[in-house]
Amino acid sequence: MAYANPHYDPEWKATHDHHAVERARAEAERDRLAKSGAMLSDAYQQAKAEFDHHQQACLASFKMQHGTVQEYAAWVFREFKVSGGDWEGGIPVPQVDFAQLRTIEDADAAWSRVHRIVSDSAAERRGSLPAGQPEGLRAFAGPASPSLTRYWREFAPRDLYPSDYAGDAGTRTLMTVDVQEDRWHVCFMQDWGSVGVSVTNAIDRLATAVYREACAIAEQQAPHVSGIRAWLTRLGVVRGRTVPLAPDRFHFYQHIPPHGLYVAEQFDRVDMVFREGEYHAPKWVGYQVIPEAIQSARFDCALDASLLSAQPRLAIPGQIGRNAA
Repeated sequence: MAYANPHYDPEWKATHDHHAVERARAEAERDRLAKSGAMLSDAYQQAKAEFDHHQQACLASFKMQHGTVQEYAAWVFREFKVSGGDWEGGIPVPQVDFAQLRTIEDADAAWSRVHRIVSDSAAERRGSLPAGQPEGLRAFAGPASPSLTRYWREFAPRDLYPSDYAGDAGTRTLMTVDVQEDRWHVCFMQDWGSVGVSVTNAIDRLATAVYREACAIAEQQAPHVSGIRAWLTRLGVVRGRTVPLAPDRFHFYQHIPPHGLYVAEQFDRVDMVFREGEYHAPKWVGYQVIPEAIQSARFDCALDASLLSAQPRLAIPGQIGRNAA
């Protein structure tokens, strides 16, 4: 079904040409005044306003040339290539069903949306790391590995700062956890759609929160205390303790996906010092390639981002109890 274009005017070309002539006149006067140093004069401002008016009128006339919205949409997509940002070529262009467009504004919005998708995809491709397994890294070797878990997690401010002023900004991240023998490899991905604290700025707090939760799980899975110690614990003479896990068994990583034109993809190992129950002094060691399991996680788990409330506190397999220090 075709929808009528309310802006249609069979005399659109005459309208366009009239404003084009007036635009050129105003542009010449504006430039003359600018060269003479009169940019602060009322005459310059008047010439500039006239140029802007006729420029907008010229652009508006293009919406008058087609009798239906569908004809206009076909013209827009034909004359203004949505793949303009795809310099290398090869990015699939989403198809638009012109029959579903009801207004000229719908057609313009459809073009802008497709153009943005193609341009963003092209920019992301240029900013992406090559997929591959970094030398010496056994973790994250494959998305289908039974030792691998990927899930979204919202860390509340109190998760990050349990004993200090927590503020009101947490961190939302996509976690990838891989268990290698008695080692746990945990990667935090920056979520560009989150308004909370960035993974980079919170990396030591995220690592500490994961470590503390892992210790709490290990405590739950450890054999119950019995005998004289259990009796003293019930009396409050001896406090129960969290089963500690060796902090050097945890290895942390950061994934920064490409974003826009200026943020290239990063995949780093983050080395930290463990002191007084917390991780400190992060140092980032960048890799030149990125495992597929890390790079594809945000696509494979994209739909899970809306299910944050259903995610586990910590997705580290049950062998954590057997591997407690």
